[in-house]
Amino acid sequence: MKHFLVTGAAGFIGSVLSARLVRDGHQVTIIDDLSTGKTGNIPDRCEFIQMELGADDLKVLHGRTFDAVFHLAGQSSGEASFLDPEKDFRSHVTSTFDLLKWCKENSVDRFIYASSMSVYGDPVTLPVSEKADIQPKTYYAAGKAAAENYIRLFQTLGLNTTILRFFNVYGPGQNLDNMRQGMASIYLAYMLKGDTVQIKGSKDRFRDFLYIDDLVDAWLKVYENPVTWGQTYNLCAGEKTTVETLINQLRDAFGEAAYPIEYLEGTPGDQFGLYGDNAKICKDIGWTPQVNLQQGLRKMVERTRQGANIG
Repeated sequence: MKHFLVTGAAGFIGSVLSARLVRDGHQVTIIDDLSTGKTGNIPDRCEFIQMELGADDLKVLHGRTFDAVFHLAGQSSGEASFLDPEKDFRSHVTSTFDLLKWCKENSVDRFIYASSMSVYGDPVTLPVSEKADIQPKTYYAAGKAAAENYIRLFQTLGLNTTILRFFNVYGPGQNLDNMRQGMASIYLAYMLKGDTVQIKGSKDRFRDFLYIDDLVDAWLKVYENPVTWGQTYNLCAGEKTTVETLINQLRDAFGEAAYPIEYLEGTPGDQFGLYGDNAKICKDIGWTPQVNLQQGLRKMVERTRQGANIG
């Protein structure tokens, strides 16, 4: 049995990852400030500490030992980052630096970070690989990019780190109350309420959607394999999906092929189109996504209707 510290695990991805760790027989300590997460998301048998990730706050962990830190905490929306840029900076940059410093001072030698595809901005070449230039378009993306640089610095100081750039992760348990983050969950939330689906931006915009179980499988394989130390990976399905395709497949999964939609003006800093090259992570850890978008949306709709939504 190993002991993991998971930050942000009262949210969607962190809670699913933590539940998997518990099922695999490990001990999990969770830190979350509950600014967007919910206590109902926290899996049974996890220790939960409600706090922010500041240097003084981390003193509460004095004397504890962890085999690894999985850092997922942070404000999760590019759109929302324009509302309070300073808070967004603290959420991504200051908190990550303080946590890295704590790991170094307390002999934690493994650190995996949840970054974002948003760091790429609007790349010229698609699918985008990890070698592409970093071109943030939002405070959120700039914060993620800055945090990545601090993580690379601490790699040179002896901390074994890995950066995972998430693309559009979706699945059962996604927060249907957050209408600024998660295309699939936002559109499904409208449908569940019986409202017209409001789509911000063109139907021709495109993304790369990865099902939550595939993400968790990849994360654990990354942890287990030393070849990933010091590396940055795209965590994506490697497939281009337009907004129009997404909404049509979601309508089918929902059982309402003619469900009404309305197109609105786009949001500040929104990326028009992005999908990723996942060849590097597939080669290094022998991982491939197992759930396609049609299958994933059907699972998401079915389990949400059954009350399995934990977001």
